[in-house]
Amino acid sequence: MGDELSYVYAVGVRIPRGVVADLRGIGDHPVRLVEDGGIAAVVGSVPADEFTAEQIEERLQDLAWISETARAHHRVVDVVGAQAVVAPFALATVYRDDARVEQILRERAGAFAAVLDRLRGRAEWGVKAWAGSAPQRSEGGRASSGAEYLRRRRAVLRESERETDVAFDAAEKLHGTAAGGADAARRHRLHEPALSGRSEPMVLNGAYLVHTGHVDRWRAAVEEAGERSGLSVEVTGPWVPYSFVDEGSR
Repeated sequence: MGDELSYVYAVGVRIPRGVVADLRGIGDHPVRLVEDGGIAAVVGSVPADEFTAEQIEERLQDLAWISETARAHHRVVDVVGAQAVVAPFALATVYRDDARVEQILRERAGAFAAVLDRLRGRAEWGVKAWAGSAPQRSEGGRASSGAEYLRRRRAVLRESERETDVAFDAAEKLHGTAAGGADAARRHRLHEPALSGRSEPMVLNGAYLVHTGHVDRWRAAVEEAGERSGLSVEVTGPWVPYSFVDEGSR
């Protein structure tokens, strides 16, 4: 193994070389294209001693490293993805050299071509939804006994559970509308308040692959459904379709 490894950001087709001419990625290393059979990999160099399997596993516990690396990774993918159809690779995907990257392009040419064809003319959009803030409830003054206090608490908890169920039912309907107008849909893990920065519980974190010619109609339907839902809804995008790249093609 040499002093550097080849870090792959994405694969794509018809990527203009000028897009990567002045583009720099992780560690401020320049980005280049490695091509084989009409498919190109967007590649940069990284220090071999910092991207061993052991080092990567350890650094994935380091939030500062993940944040810095992810920003550089996504910036490269976003710049190239704005000019060509690309399928992003997972963070910290490395190979021993460019020759190995070319070999991967040959071996997986069919899978890469299928994914890129599915993504052509489409972008990823996100829909997040949170339950409305629960109203403040008065427990009617001081409880007359321990049993009365427990009865009131159980009533409050039952009402809270009912409202949560109603919010999740509304989220299912919202997801159905968003997925119905998309070519593909994914449900992501719901964020805890500490991660979302909101006190209300998140009830939907969806990603949707939408044809660029259908975006206006799709957004209008989602926004109308969001208004009817009683939820706090946020629509984001367009993004490079990270959520719709099959793991087996990487």
